[in-house]
Amino acid sequence: MSGQPLRLSPAECTCFRIRGAARRVTQIYSRHLASTGLKISQFSLLGFVCSEGPITIGRLSELLATDRTTLTRNLRPLLQDGVIERAVSGDRRRRELVATPAGRALFKRALPLWSAAEQEVRAAMGVRLTADLHGALDRSMEKLATL
Repeated sequence: MSGQPLRLSPAECTCFRIRGAARRVTQIYSRHLASTGLKISQFSLLGFVCSEGPITIGRLSELLATDRTTLTRNLRPLLQDGVIERAVSGDRRRRELVATPAGRALFKRALPLWSAAEQEVRAAMGVRLTADLHGALDRSMEKLATL
């Protein structure tokens, strides 16, 4: 690239395009998960805590590629609803997150709904575009992680 700044319109903004696609996909997952009361971000958090727990907020933040402040804000409703709780780990100074029995039951109920949303998105995009998108996103995350 030369030292000249790009002259693009706002519609050509990479962030705008990614966020627009994310909003469209989020709407599909939200429709499917509506009966559970979970947002897709909460479903993902609960899923990671169920499968990885007990897990520290720091480790969960790494897995989700999000900052701790955003993660803490997104965890708050799950903690308040009693689907995730903080537990003392072997090191009493460190707290870990665990799914409660109610949380595991909610995740089990939400899983087929999430699966239906995933199938709808994949069917709309087709096998090739889905694979291309996943590959492009994975490579993008690798490249952007160095910034």
